[in-house]
Amino acid sequence: MSGLDCENCGGKLHLIHSDKFMKLKSGEKIAFANVPLLMCGGCQKRYIPYQTKEILDEFQQMLENTEHENQPRSIDIVEKEEDKKEFSVEETETWYDFEKIKNMFCNDKFIAEKVKFLYDRDDYYFIPGLVRPWKIGFLTPVFFNIEVLLKYIHHPQYGLDIGADTFGYIYKGDEHYISFGINENNKVIMWLGDIIDLNVEEQFYLRSENVPSDHSIGSEFYEAQIEVQWAEASAERKLLKKRLDFNEKVRDNYNLAVAQLDTETLRVAKNIRKLLVNTNDAFKDLIIPLNELFVEAINNKDISKDLKQKYPELKEELKGKKGIKLLQLWLEKNTTGIDVNVEIAPLFVLYDLRLVSAHLYSDNSREELLESCCTRLGLAETERNYIVIANTLIDKLDEMYDKFIQCLSVMNKGGEEDGE
Repeated sequence: MSGLDCENCGGKLHLIHSDKFMKLKSGEKIAFANVPLLMCGGCQKRYIPYQTKEILDEFQQMLENTEHENQPRSIDIVEKEEDKKEFSVEETETWYDFEKIKNMFCNDKFIAEKVKFLYDRDDYYFIPGLVRPWKIGFLTPVFFNIEVLLKYIHHPQYGLDIGADTFGYIYKGDEHYISFGINENNKVIMWLGDIIDLNVEEQFYLRSENVPSDHSIGSEFYEAQIEVQWAEASAERKLLKKRLDFNEKVRDNYNLAVAQLDTETLRVAKNIRKLLVNTNDAFKDLIIPLNELFVEAINNKDISKDLKQKYPELKEELKGKKGIKLLQLWLEKNTTGIDVNVEIAPLFVLYDLRLVSAHLYSDNSREELLESCCTRLGLAETERNYIVIANTLIDKLDEMYDKFIQCLSVMNKGGEEDGE
């Protein structure tokens, strides 16, 4: 098979080492320990990687072409406990250690390293699509704690762009520095070949967050770089696009800019990225730019002017009204079929989460406000996982803009409602 998607349930496959049972033409039942297999993390279905099958087939042929029971064995036999899912010990006549067999076939010399990283050569040989006839070992996945990205998020010389949920780029200045992925276990993945092209000081930094392989690289990073499938935009990128679509629809139909656009706004948008670390500081680094872009950038001057011109009776009500409440009033006058007071709630939650993350209240008041935010997002009031809160907020904001775009009254050239 190819790829890392389960054919049964669509879940991601990861590499495991387990037992494999075979029956020779003679009827003899043999088994192998420590065999690299691919297993779905969802339904637990197992698959045989191409390289594993090639080695097993060749070894089986070698056994069947010789009277192996009368020959001295060149492969160690290992003791094995009963495998309840397959054969019993009594039915299995001989056990082989696949680790010893594998070394007869997978013994290439990898590309040279100045800094020795933790990785598993089996990932390179047995995860589909990584073996290349040149630069042997280049596409070996190396794994890191998610905190390895903090340097590139905060250091002024670097930039980090997570264009998809599990695929990103690190930049140094304006130049692309290295690509990375994020697996199902929230570990960062980079290719060994990319790492050794970095300067030695950078390699030592990466080595400080290097962890042993968990054999899981199913991600948009893998799909884009190995299977050449374009990664789907992250939820944060989709939200920014949805906001832009709404703003453009208002501009096209009402000749009104509901949001201010300047170079500072563009800078803020670049800082909105997927939350990776469950800390208040990381949460604040997401919520503050989100609030700047979605709340503080509301164009109070032009919205007020538009409402005063079209609805003179609102003159008194508009006094002192700004921000979300001003936008809410404008939407109530220019949408149909929705309860704006309900639909706009995620913006109020965003504003309150900004107060929470910035510690602008006492601990007790902050805790009460956070409980309120979680409840309004449909979460348990005791939810304190910032990643869960952030992801839910992003989803709610996205749904909000969907409703606004769908229910915005479209005006014809004569300034009358078009009935869309």
